Amino acid sequence: MLLFQLPEDVLYHILSYLDCRALSRLSQVCRNLHCFVNRDAVWRKIAKEFLNTGITWSGTDAYPHIPLKERVKIAQNWCKGLCKRVVPLKWKTKLLPWLQLDRNILFLSQAANIGAYYVRQDSGRLQRNPFEIYSGHNGDVCRFVLTDSHLISGGSDGKILVHSRTSDTLVELTGHNQEVNCLDSKDGLIISGSRDRTVKIWTLTSYRPRDTIPMYDRVWSVAISPTLRSRQ
Repeated sequence: MLLFQLPEDVLYHILSYLDCRALSRLSQVCRNLHCFVNRDAVWRKIAKEFLNTGITWSGTDAYPHIPLKERVKIAQNWCKGLCKRVVPLKWKTKLLPWLQLDRNILFLSQAANIGAYYVRQDSGRLQRNPFEIYSGHNGDVCRFVLTDSHLISGGSDGKILVHSRTSDTLVELTGHNQEVNCLDSKDGLIISGSRDRTVKIWTLTSYRPRDTIPMYDRVWSVAISPTLRSRQ
C-alpha cells in the first residue's frame, strides 16, 4: 500500500509528527501528496506554534479564506519574536505612529501625545510606561522632530508645539489652518509643511511665522539644508 492510500485519519496522525520543512518536502513527492499536504487540517497544529497565523488561542481561524500553509510561511519571519498576551501600547488614531530613537530613549507618538520610553541596554526591551509625556495638541500628532534641547511636534489641529526637553516650557506656534504634515528643525530654525498648501518658516522664539511660501498642493515633506536654506 502506498502512503497516500492510507486512511485519512492515519495520514493526519503520521503528518502531525512532521515540521513545516518536512511537510513542504513531502508535498513535492507527487501530485496526490501535494494536494493532501496542502490541506489546512495538516498545517493547523504547526500554525498554532507560530505568531500571526490567524489561529487564536481558542483554536478558531481568523482568516479561513487564506491557506494555512501560506500563512505559516509568512509567520516564520516572526519565529524569533517576543509574543506577549497584553497590549503594551495602543492608540486611537488613523495615522501611523511617528517614532524616533535618541540614544537609549524612544519617542513615540500616540494619538495626541508623545511618550518617551527608556530602552533597557541589558535586554534591548522597551520600558513599559513612558517616563515623560509631551501633550498639548487637540488632534493626532502628524509628525515630530527632535533637537538636543527641544521636541517639536505638528498636529492635525494645525498647531506646532515646541516642548523643552530640559524644563516644562511649552511654546505654541499658530499659523497653519489645516494639519501639519511635515517638520524639520536646525540651529533654532523650524520649517513646516501643511495640508493648507503652505510652507512656513519659524524660529524657536517666534509665535508667528517669519516667512510663508505658498504651494500649489498640500505639502508632505520638507527639509532644511546644511546652509539653512529651506526647500520642499
